[in-house]
Amino acid sequence: MSFKGAPEPNNGYWNSHEPPNTYGPQETRLPYQQNAPTSYPPPVNEAQPYHQAAQHSYGMKEYTSNEYYSPSTIQPQAIQPQFIAPAQMFQQPPPSATHLNPSSLSRTPSTPSLKTSDSMGNSQSDMQQPDKAMLLLALAEEYFEAAHALAPSTVFSMTPTNVDTYEHLIATGLACLDTALKRVKLSPRLEANVRLRYAGVLYEETENTMEAETALSKGIGLCERNHYFDLKYAMQYLLTQLMAKKNTKAAVKALDGHISEAEAYQHVSWVYALRFLRASYALESSNLADKHLAIQNLQKIAELATRQGDRAIHLTTSVMEAMVHLKSTGPESIEQVQRALAAARTHQFDAGKSIPQLMGLTCIIDVMCSIRQGNPQHVLTKLKEMQATLDQIINDPIWNSHNDVIAIPINRTPRSSQTVSHETRAVLGIGEDGRDNLMMTFLNKRDTYAITLDMHPFLDMRELTAVNSYLICGIVLLHKNPIDQKGVKYLDTGLEFFTKDTKTTKIKSGLLPDLVEKQEWRGSILCYFRLYLGFSAAARADWEQVRRNIDELKSTAKSFDIPISGPLECLTMYLTGVYYQGVGDLDAALHIYQDKRFNLPTAKNPNATSADQVEHDFALLAALNTLWILQDPKRQIADKSTAMIARLEPICSKHPNRDIQTAFNLAMATVKTNPPAQLFTIKKYLGAALAGAQATVNTQFLCITLNVMCNKFFANVVGQQAEKSAQAASVQAQKSGNILWRSVADGMLSRCYEVQGKNVEAQSSLENARQFAQMASSQMVRPIE
Repeated sequence: MSFKGAPEPNNGYWNSHEPPNTYGPQETRLPYQQNAPTSYPPPVNEAQPYHQAAQHSYGMKEYTSNEYYSPSTIQPQAIQPQFIAPAQMFQQPPPSATHLNPSSLSRTPSTPSLKTSDSMGNSQSDMQQPDKAMLLLALAEEYFEAAHALAPSTVFSMTPTNVDTYEHLIATGLACLDTALKRVKLSPRLEANVRLRYAGVLYEETENTMEAETALSKGIGLCERNHYFDLKYAMQYLLTQLMAKKNTKAAVKALDGHISEAEAYQHVSWVYALRFLRASYALESSNLADKHLAIQNLQKIAELATRQGDRAIHLTTSVMEAMVHLKSTGPESIEQVQRALAAARTHQFDAGKSIPQLMGLTCIIDVMCSIRQGNPQHVLTKLKEMQATLDQIINDPIWNSHNDVIAIPINRTPRSSQTVSHETRAVLGIGEDGRDNLMMTFLNKRDTYAITLDMHPFLDMRELTAVNSYLICGIVLLHKNPIDQKGVKYLDTGLEFFTKDTKTTKIKSGLLPDLVEKQEWRGSILCYFRLYLGFSAAARADWEQVRRNIDELKSTAKSFDIPISGPLECLTMYLTGVYYQGVGDLDAALHIYQDKRFNLPTAKNPNATSADQVEHDFALLAALNTLWILQDPKRQIADKSTAMIARLEPICSKHPNRDIQTAFNLAMATVKTNPPAQLFTIKKYLGAALAGAQATVNTQFLCITLNVMCNKFFANVVGQQAEKSAQAASVQAQKSGNILWRSVADGMLSRCYEVQGKNVEAQSSLENARQFAQMASSQMVRPIE
């Protein structure tokens, strides 16, 4: 929902207000609370008409009420906050603040609260009357804390009652800040902080961008008049984020102006922060020019970091640049990734030691780069290096299991004291060593290990041994051998871990929008686990498992309200087509493969992203599968096959993925065309397929290639070479684990033995072939739910 502005009560102090700020709650415990009178009446009941108006006036973000999972054991009803209307602060003495039990609430780390100081209000000894301003600010933080303490349990149920309670608390806290701005005379510094906090909450919790922009515009003017450079930059940073919600181009234009100003005044820390934000907006665009602009900003940051001696910043930019190139599809992208990783490693031994997250990320990117290169042995080497690095940093207390924020240290300059303060710590904070810290978001330790490797013991899981398994290890091992049970175990264990992790939480406090987003991310990871398990089962011809994983994937997406679109949709559709092709429902398979989703583009897209490349590659695979299905005698049209090959050849023959080249070579060696292919041409394609399968150590392709060669060149041939070929095909089919190909290979071996008069061996091989054929045909067609 969007915030339309609160209705003005009878006393007339309600007006429009400003946007949410990621500059969260600050310490607002009042000095005089310890000696507050105990004879004051208790807080009024939450049924007050004012509070009902406040709840609906601040437009909260709408959260879907679909049931992710049954409510967790943490009962949101355990917190029974009572609400007090801000207007009553001007009508009666302040109530006791103990009704929310603040000592049991954790503060959200993402938004600094309004920290009180002697300069912001009267001292305890001099105060004769309650300071209404500080009381309102303290109440606001109490409500925000109560809401954030409720969020972890709310995110698992998302019932209307729980969400309404959360929004009620946030709205009341905003009303307190609004009242402080409208009804109380604040000192300039305190007013600027309140406006920043008010706008930050609107930004984080609501869709009220207009109100937030108004608050920040007034706050920026106030900061300029009083020379509050730190708060001014923080407000400009937040205002840019708000503008980007509506118009990214306008936000970028404003951001360029802020960067120029920060560079002119040599406010180095803010130059870093603003340029990183500028690069992130450029990366959101699929335009090639924006990608180059993002890299230019990162390189400018690196140049400035070199001059300032900020090695940690240089490490960060190098890692981010590697990620940018990894998402690119150009032929030089892998080389550029390696160059960026090399630059990162030059700072890894000094700056990297204090930032374990970046050390781990460097290794993860290196593994991903090796997977794209398609060298299995190289991938395994990189995987072992990644595991060793993560083992070293596993117990580093800097990397928390639940905190997603990392601090990048920046050397302080003479101007740092004017531009970085406690109130700017949502973007730039001050470290224990006195240096500035650039605050960035990163995966926490639990999520990183869930998608990378062994689940070694950490923090609250020290009793576990390092045995379990996860996504990247599963992918690497399945790439080497699709039927490798070790890879499947990695995926199964990772799936189990993530399933449990999405039903329980040990986070004590958090913003509901952030927690909902993280929950959806975990749901997306669960979907990809299901996909990889489904493809692994298809490689073994276990079609029942394939169908079950597809059904579970769709169920998971529905439970987490995740749209099946983009690469996830493409992979799901392709796997569904593979299932129908495997169980013999060729009409259903053709219907999926010929869907418009798999239409090949007529021209190459210069702005293609890695996601576009995935969809393009699976469109090629769908076309190759269609080509093979059309070899069925009932569907065979030689001219159509020839036309499809003519379209696929220029794309597949020079494709950067060696396995796609191998698949195309196999198709060229087996598909009937008009005119028929010459024997030497077939030999050339089979030789290329065999070389490709050996280069990528692809067990499935080796199995198929050897069986095709045996059928093409040694059918009904007597001799030792023919027998060795049939035996090699049978052995390779056994290694593949695919029961259908084992049936085919043993059938050919039986005929080879029979031609050579080895009847006993022929009968034994024929019996094996029949058993495997019965196992393959026993899996009846069952539609995908």
